[in-house]
Amino acid sequence: MSSKLTLCGVCEYRNINKLSVVWCSECDEGLCGECKEHHAVSKGTREHIIVQISEYQKLPFNILKITQTCPKHNEKYVIFCKKHDCPCCRRCVTETHDNCRELNVIDDVIQNVKSSNAFLEIEQMLVEVSDNLQRIRKGRQDNIQSLKENKTNIEIQIKETRMLINDHLDKLQEILMKELYAAEEKENKKISCLISSIQEKEREITECQTNLDNIKQHASDLQTFLAMKHIQQDVTNNESFLEALLKEDKLNHVIISFEKENTFESLLTTLNKMGTIILDSSTSDITLTSRKNKQAHIMVPMTPVATIDDLKLTLKQTVKTDGKYITGCSLLPDGRMIFSCYSSHNIYVMKTDGSLDFTLQTGSNTSHIHFIEDSQKLIVTSGPNKSITTINMKNRKTEKLIQCGSSVYGIAHNNGQLFYNGYDSGLCVVSLDDDSVTQLVNVELRSNSSIATWSDQLYYINYDSVVCCDLQGKLKWKSEIKPFLQGAQGITVDNQGRVYVSGFISHNVVVISPDGNKHRVLPLEKDGIKNPQALFFDRTNNKLLVANITKEAFLYDVSS
Repeated sequence: MSSKLTLCGVCEYRNINKLSVVWCSECDEGLCGECKEHHAVSKGTREHIIVQISEYQKLPFNILKITQTCPKHNEKYVIFCKKHDCPCCRRCVTETHDNCRELNVIDDVIQNVKSSNAFLEIEQMLVEVSDNLQRIRKGRQDNIQSLKENKTNIEIQIKETRMLINDHLDKLQEILMKELYAAEEKENKKISCLISSIQEKEREITECQTNLDNIKQHASDLQTFLAMKHIQQDVTNNESFLEALLKEDKLNHVIISFEKENTFESLLTTLNKMGTIILDSSTSDITLTSRKNKQAHIMVPMTPVATIDDLKLTLKQTVKTDGKYITGCSLLPDGRMIFSCYSSHNIYVMKTDGSLDFTLQTGSNTSHIHFIEDSQKLIVTSGPNKSITTINMKNRKTEKLIQCGSSVYGIAHNNGQLFYNGYDSGLCVVSLDDDSVTQLVNVELRSNSSIATWSDQLYYINYDSVVCCDLQGKLKWKSEIKPFLQGAQGITVDNQGRVYVSGFISHNVVVISPDGNKHRVLPLEKDGIKNPQALFFDRTNNKLLVANITKEAFLYDVSS
């Protein structure tokens, strides 16, 4: 590429090395001073636009690499195929695009591209993202300043409080001050880290703006048209970065405050704490400008988001379950149903017609189950017995017993790891390689509640809310369910990321949108849903199995 830019293309073809002084985008080659004169008067090239080679070299390297001729046939692009979103030469059209209907002359497609609405949109989007980044950075910097002011004010309060008590509280004051500084330092580090990320994004946007200006001035229309897609992708990534900041509550305004003990004056001899350093946050007042919701220039196809409004459940079968305390259920690939009965310590495998196929006796509590299709293993949890059992469904024998050190209820599998509800030990994970147990999320969960995985996401019930996190435990969204569902127990996820939750007390099943923002109560009461405990979605056959805690289970076909 460097020799192509620096050497005159005409002279190089004649085996003469002469430096180029101008660049012709139409010819896609550099020209020396002498060839420039011939180029300017030749009938075929006199209308070509040339630029100084020094100016042309200011274009980004990835733009300079864009070729204006077909690499396969070494012919100039003459057609643009809308179906395949690519330029074509004459031979490309006859060889690979003969059946394509939307073929346009490329000169018509790129005409006035630099003044087109699409180009203007990218310019304005870059300005918008840059402004948003600056606004967020300033907000975070203001937060650091306010944290310092909070700290100063609290120091004064602490010292004034300290004057009211005797020397017995010297050590308590030192502990409290350390807590204050640690709280401020912790938040400062988090905010500073975010500011660094924002500044990096600002530098990227500034670079994009510089590149766009250079492209506008010096690139050919075709180069501009092809480069716009790359730049728009960068812009889209930065917009996603901004939306993630808002969604993950990283822009919340952190406030340090001080709460003084009310009765300390009368408890000078017994008081062991002067006060509490409180970290609180309020919703950021930063608003992000966005043209995305105002205009409809779509250059990249968008994948439709799964909805819950058109979801339809059709009851296909009602099954009589043998157990009196059904806590888990599943569907095998051949359509058979599995139910775990907590009270009888049994697992019932039912045929597709609802009759009993066979019973597995585990010898202990059988809380929740999960079938791993690849290895034909059934994973069984034991509730307060603190263990996980692996059963080979081919020979129906127990293969492994994993001691977890805590109660084990809801269970799910993903890529060689078992995720489970550890009750007061939180959300935990077991590696099947060495049976090691790690706490993923430190939260107290309700006993007998399920968990689920889908893609790289993990779902669990935290009393009155449904929580979605990644497989490392990082929060992605949280949906409050108390207004429309009580006593949440079962949870499962379909192929589109829609989350189904059973309400044991409210006698209903609710579906939540993949982003956690919407919900819909499914009309299943007429089918006999009462105290639904367990749920399972068969992603291969689009079937939902709902099991009441006693007597009956219901199999639905799910469609959109």
